[in-house]
Amino acid sequence: MDFFQEEEEEEHPEQKGCCAFLTIKYYQPYFNVSEDDVIDRVKASFLPFRKDFHERVAGNPDLWGPLWISATIIFLITAVANINQMNLEGQTTYSVAYVPQSAALLYCISFGTPVILTLVMKILGSDIRFFHTLCLYGYSMSILMPITILCVIRNSILQWCLVGYGMISSSSFLIMGMRKILGDLEQSKRYIIIGIVLAMQFSLYLLYKLVFFKVIEKNSTE
Repeated sequence: MDFFQEEEEEEHPEQKGCCAFLTIKYYQPYFNVSEDDVIDRVKASFLPFRKDFHERVAGNPDLWGPLWISATIIFLITAVANINQMNLEGQTTYSVAYVPQSAALLYCISFGTPVILTLVMKILGSDIRFFHTLCLYGYSMSILMPITILCVIRNSILQWCLVGYGMISSSSFLIMGMRKILGDLEQSKRYIIIGIVLAMQFSLYLLYKLVFFKVIEKNSTE
């Protein structure tokens, strides 16, 4: 934790001490956004090739948006996956297992990937900051909200297309969001970071489809 704590104290010098990260005050600056700010950032994340998202969050990265986005996706996955379990007679079997499954997947990926990216980029000589990476990655998952809603359509081919688009869109958004930081690295190091981003996004979207919407493939062949 000292690794990340030191860099955040550079931005917020008043937050010092070996256990500062255990206090609520330590995280308050990352919730200092309005509802309009969050909505504006979510809208911007749907346009992965825009080049201004880094500038939007550089001075004020937030955690409110990423937490809200993940919670919304968990709710949508649970609702849509259960709807897709309806049998031909219209009966429904409701499963709450989707809640812990989706929460574990989304929160592990959305918090684990920024840790990995930050550590690797620090080792490669970048000055990227953890909470900026966490904010960027959290908003990259916004595309899963409309994709999950559209997955209510019980067509496996359509769902694979949606998942493929989501992976491409979110990966492009992440790479574009880090373009200035990547530009300061050597080409070989740049490819390492891009490779990590693509591998993590591929894993996320593949698990998303196979774990939560595999029932579609079974039902569509009946």
